[in-house]
Amino acid sequence: MAELPHVSWLYQSRLAAEREFEALKLVYPCGVSVPEPINQNRHIIVMGIIEGVELYRCPEIQKPREVLDEILLNVEKAYVKAEVIHADLSEFNVILKPDQHTLIIDWPQFVKRDHPDAERLLARDIRNIIRFFSRKFRVKTKLKDTLSYVKGT
Repeated sequence: MAELPHVSWLYQSRLAAEREFEALKLVYPCGVSVPEPINQNRHIIVMGIIEGVELYRCPEIQKPREVLDEILLNVEKAYVKAEVIHADLSEFNVILKPDQHTLIIDWPQFVKRDHPDAERLLARDIRNIIRFFSRKFRVKTKLKDTLSYVKGT
């Protein structure tokens, strides 16, 4: 069995930064709530200030249904307008800002809408978010209806 070549963590970090910056440049102009992409060099991304806390760290949310709806609206904008799917969306990649609005972060694994696994990845992203809100905040949403909304069908 052939051995895989060693790839340094710095090189992998650079590739991830390039991918994330590419995604942010695609979704930000479409109104998706993400940090503003400013520049990227090597393994560093310069972006707008992120204030808030990861969603999974929030013991309670004042209006969980509104927060969920805002997240889904951003997933819809990314899918319909930018033709992009996050592909790793969960409560760990959503920031709840002090004003109770959200930012979606951590985009290096994004795929375009024409990717062969796009439908499966979109469904997984949505399933992750609605399961979290169901489990933690008792907000119920049907996957099928939510997928239709996000896809604009």
